[in-house]
Amino acid sequence: MTPLDTLNGTATKNRFRLPGLEREGIAQLSILETALWPLRGGKLSGSTFDTDYSYTSKSGREAARVSVFSPDGLQPNDEYILWGLLGLSLDRPNPESTLLATPYWIIQKLGMSIGGKQYDQLRGSLERLAMVAYQNTGFYNPVTQQHERITLHFFSTFLPTRGRGGDVDTDRVWRIEWDKHFFALCQATGGKLLFDLDLYRELTPAARRLFLKLQDRFWRYKRVFMEVDDLTINGLGFSADRPLYKRKFDLTQCIRELLDRQIIELGRGQTDPSELFLKRGRGSYVAVFYEGAYFRRPHSERTTGQKNAIAADPLFEPLQKIGVDQQGIRRLFKEFSRGLIQRWIRITDTAMHENPKGFTGFKSSPAAFLIDGIQNERGAPDWLYAHEKRRETED
Repeated sequence: MTPLDTLNGTATKNRFRLPGLEREGIAQLSILETALWPLRGGKLSGSTFDTDYSYTSKSGREAARVSVFSPDGLQPNDEYILWGLLGLSLDRPNPESTLLATPYWIIQKLGMSIGGKQYDQLRGSLERLAMVAYQNTGFYNPVTQQHERITLHFFSTFLPTRGRGGDVDTDRVWRIEWDKHFFALCQATGGKLLFDLDLYRELTPAARRLFLKLQDRFWRYKRVFMEVDDLTINGLGFSADRPLYKRKFDLTQCIRELLDRQIIELGRGQTDPSELFLKRGRGSYVAVFYEGAYFRRPHSERTTGQKNAIAADPLFEPLQKIGVDQQGIRRLFKEFSRGLIQRWIRITDTAMHENPKGFTGFKSSPAAFLIDGIQNERGAPDWLYAHEKRRETED
């Protein structure tokens, strides 16, 4: 998408301070440059969505080509799952690329309603996102601080099933392994955008994309100019076959949503969203966006009680199901690394539910088995490797 750098207003001295947030989403900034998938969702005839944008380099303006490959397509809500999960994974002092949690915990933390349909929706979204390959010929890498030609994936999923070839088991822990390169890009300073996930969820899919684009640009400017044709097609994902006047109407609906929530505001003397459009020539319009009161709220302390509560940890519920009491869980969290705890949750969960060949049973209890493995920092047992290899062969 082409930002109108020469038209944008004077840069603000300080980045705005986010209001207190109950739930935080985190998005990768370079990926926000273009729509991830057409707004209509679903499969495309060629399984690849191509779009582009321009950026400024030492050589001047350059074009970046973006290709998103997704054999099963994507749905509008998939971006909510992607950025919400990223927020959950990075919301720790020492973030890890492995998210081990029950689907109930994920749905609860994302603010989704609980029910059988939601579990199916979450599984479907995770599996679609896991198959995505994202390519960008001008991706800004915040680690190397230069533009690069990259191809990356978001994450891999490991979802236990009920028996061979059965349905996904929603009572057990699900494992999401973030791609280490993507995760590093999202951790780097200048590589991520933190935003209000609850507000994001209230918006329609197109307004969500516009909200994130404007939040990124309002870090630097109080007034932002965007070309309507480029914004609606490349930035928001409207169909290029849809006439400009209809896309302009759709954009106006997004603008009304953002105005209602004070994300943007009308300019001085303006009374209607239509006045935010400037005509530059025949069939050429620019939309002007003014920073709204939402971004000027005084800083308030974020909700810390829930984040600091032991029960809010994604590993709490799996440990409880294994039989570890709250005092024991607190001690494990205090004395041992999360990586070690996650490893033995996986081992114990497999032993409890999959009857692996070579496992002779629990001498005392699943909880005692797990605690012994963690306290003595034991490696994974031989039967686990044989079991996982056998499962891979069966699949």
